[in-house]
Amino acid sequence: MFKKIYWILDKIRSVAIIGMLGYIVILSFVQIVLRYFTSADLKPFAWGDEIIRLMAIWVAFLAASVGVKQESHLSVQFFLDRFLSESQMKIAKKCATAVVIAALAAVTYAGAMHVMKNTTNMLQNLPDITIAWFYAAVPVGGFYLILEYAVQLFGWKDGAEEEVGK
Repeated sequence: MFKKIYWILDKIRSVAIIGMLGYIVILSFVQIVLRYFTSADLKPFAWGDEIIRLMAIWVAFLAASVGVKQESHLSVQFFLDRFLSESQMKIAKKCATAVVIAALAAVTYAGAMHVMKNTTNMLQNLPDITIAWFYAAVPVGGFYLILEYAVQLFGWKDGAEEEVGK
């Protein structure tokens, strides 16, 4: 059951990243065309730059968890291999992952509290949208990061793709 939920959450994250990146590219293109290649009557959207910056934050937080999933983040594996035995290395990795999960839990909690405090603050150029939607990138991204590190810590990743396909 966990593996099915994990698979669904992974697909949601992937679609969100692709959709946001696509929107960023299209909106950036439109902003550039309106700013540099049209008459003075056509101006870029006042809200465009703000939305692009805030969506880039969402993409960064969501994509960070993809990096954890693919184990592509920077690590000190070279030093661990030189100075620790295999059993010591496993213990060190588990401890480091547990510390990272604890730190991410604190960041996620603080981010969620910040979102709750800012539900009435509106964007500067889009007064109908609250800034909390964009601050929510921190707790949502933190959730995905914690999920991916927990999968690594407890070894849940093994066989996740095979079981979902059945």
